[in-house]
Amino acid sequence: MVRASNFVSVDKNSLVKAVSAFLPQVATIPLFEEEPFSSESEVLVSEGQRVKEGDVLSKSRGLFVHSSLPGIVQKIEQRQYPNGKQGLCAIIKLDGSFSYLGKALPKQEWLSFESSTLEFLFRENGVVNTFSKPVSLFSEIKKIRSPKSSCVVVRLFDNDPSRITESFLSKNYLSQVIEGTQIIAKSFGVKKILVVSSSSEKIDLKPFLMEQNDFELFSLEVDSKKYPSGTMHDISEGARKIFPKDSALAKLGKKDLFIDSLTALNAYNSVALGKPVVSTTVHVTGDCLNSAALLNLRIGTSLSDIVEMCGGFKRKLFKIIINGKMSGKAVSSLDIPVSRCVKSIEFLPKTELSAPRTQNCIRCGNCRKICPLLLWPGNLYRIANLESMDALDENDRISVKTAVLCSECSLCNSVCPSRLPLSQTISILKDVMNENED
Repeated sequence: MVRASNFVSVDKNSLVKAVSAFLPQVATIPLFEEEPFSSESEVLVSEGQRVKEGDVLSKSRGLFVHSSLPGIVQKIEQRQYPNGKQGLCAIIKLDGSFSYLGKALPKQEWLSFESSTLEFLFRENGVVNTFSKPVSLFSEIKKIRSPKSSCVVVRLFDNDPSRITESFLSKNYLSQVIEGTQIIAKSFGVKKILVVSSSSEKIDLKPFLMEQNDFELFSLEVDSKKYPSGTMHDISEGARKIFPKDSALAKLGKKDLFIDSLTALNAYNSVALGKPVVSTTVHVTGDCLNSAALLNLRIGTSLSDIVEMCGGFKRKLFKIIINGKMSGKAVSSLDIPVSRCVKSIEFLPKTELSAPRTQNCIRCGNCRKICPLLLWPGNLYRIANLESMDALDENDRISVKTAVLCSECSLCNSVCPSRLPLSQTISILKDVMNENED
């Protein structure tokens, strides 16, 4: 672990409230970001069609995508997504009245709903689990739920220390976050909920830490001033230290469901209020901007529109970091839109970034020393770049299996003198291994 203060944004403690951003005149909405396009994926609108706020634009195996604006579909074409990949987008020009914005929505009595109904609502309303890699909540529940599942874990702080979005939502919408977690627990078929908070954050959990509606709530505090501290591994290790060895909470793992406050809040809005995911809260920062902000943004708002809302640039832009300096992605285009998976956007000048040129591995061992899971990122990088993985020796075959343990904290990247994309390469290696298993 390292001190999280090494990566904290300078405005982190100065932003205490979110403001509603201006409505974009045009929204570019990613249609298949969270799940790859497949034979089951379908675009449900066409160019020239009029849509309402909340109308379904596309659907895949585990997720529906909705229009964040009322208006006219101008184009359906390939654009760059926030994750750096290319994919289909619906470009919608604002025109008409809103269905949800500014409306008081009646609350549903969800306790009487069957788990299958809750799952359907997660899928229909576009709820994505953004605890680590974004994935359809519906699909994840279907994949990991088993008789051994015992708990839903909700993290109330930002795993990447340069972000503040999850911490802000936890402080300002705690009741909805807890209730959203209960909704997810009911759908997942468990009654135990572990609420994980930062020991440095002042969040009062006492009113919730009791048996509520057949749910048992437990609390765990972690030291978020250290990085990493909010991964599945970190939380599971912390739980083992304070809960009895024979309890389910001391045996957390991949059989259990880990979510963050954004996922829980979207689940609440989806089920209790019947509202699809058409907007999100984003931490906008960076030394290039005239002002930083926490913005409530419509899905599909472009980065260029966000820059304008923040008063434009005061320094020349070099790179844009989406979702944090440690675990995020670097992009260059201001045409990229905000999606449901975007938590932060940082606009940085050249002086704040190291030279991106890479060199050959010098076998210094820094990546191995800093890895909190005791992996060897440099060796995994070497294996991933072999011309063929069919001729691996026995040691390499054993090593490559350890890639699935990687939490993608990116500490290895931060200490590599050769500037190798270690974490990104291991992430690709994990995806390949998962595809082979499927």
